[in-house]
Amino acid sequence: MQTNRMENYLYAMAHCPFLSHKEKWKILITDHPKYSEFTLMQEQTTCHVHQKKIAFWKYLKAFDLDRIKKEHEKAKVNAFCLGDEGYPYALGKSYEPPMVLFYKGDISLLYKGTLGIVGARECTPYGHRFLSEHIPAIIDQGLVTVSGLAKGIDTQVHKQTIENGGKTIAVIGNGINYTYPRENRKLQEIISQDHLILSEYPLDATPKRHYFPLRNRIISGLSRGVLVVEAKERSGSLITARLALEEGRDVFSVPGSIFSSTSKGCLDLIKSGAILCQSAEDILTEWNMNL
Repeated sequence: MQTNRMENYLYAMAHCPFLSHKEKWKILITDHPKYSEFTLMQEQTTCHVHQKKIAFWKYLKAFDLDRIKKEHEKAKVNAFCLGDEGYPYALGKSYEPPMVLFYKGDISLLYKGTLGIVGARECTPYGHRFLSEHIPAIIDQGLVTVSGLAKGIDTQVHKQTIENGGKTIAVIGNGINYTYPRENRKLQEIISQDHLILSEYPLDATPKRHYFPLRNRIISGLSRGVLVVEAKERSGSLITARLALEEGRDVFSVPGSIFSSTSKGCLDLIKSGAILCQSAEDILTEWNMNL
């Protein structure tokens, strides 16, 4: 567990509304150089944040950690600070992991075998069919699915996992008290009660466009491998896959028609070295798991 002083610092950094992700890391490694091991950023690159650093110190001085913790207790939300003993090991070894990881639900799922599954928001019946036919075999091996609770493939991953008696983790790009998309309110409630929901954002934070690429690094960081089911040429799912490749994770990609826009990203991944995945057996064979 972090000392009270360091815990207060990291919580304040996680809640600070006027710092970008990069600015937070620049300030963190100048104030506390031991965290340099989590980023490739160098201290000499931090000279342009001096005014932001002064503003953060003022924010830190006024930050009320006790109030935040009471709000979390009421919402049944807990957290790990980066460096805590229970912080997920694989995520802690990834690039610029969350300074504070907020969670609600069954925390034991973080320490089981995980497969990230991502794909297009505008998924087709092809993607639906692949998941419905192959998720049962994945969860039969005790693997926990990890996805982002977005529309399309993400939603189907969580639903299919739950309907088939498996366990799932949702990593969201907003606060745990906020539901996005709205139509997933009931699904998010179920996951937070019986499975696990994760976020690096304050409790009531609303989604912002730049939160989602950052959310993707958590999905890849938590997962032993990432499966991309459908993805357009410039899909956010490709960010997740490329982060996974950079960090030595296995990346599996489901092929599709060369005439389908939702298969273009998957086909490009295969050309770049992702493992072609036609069924759950391809994943399980790669990991020496038996059907």
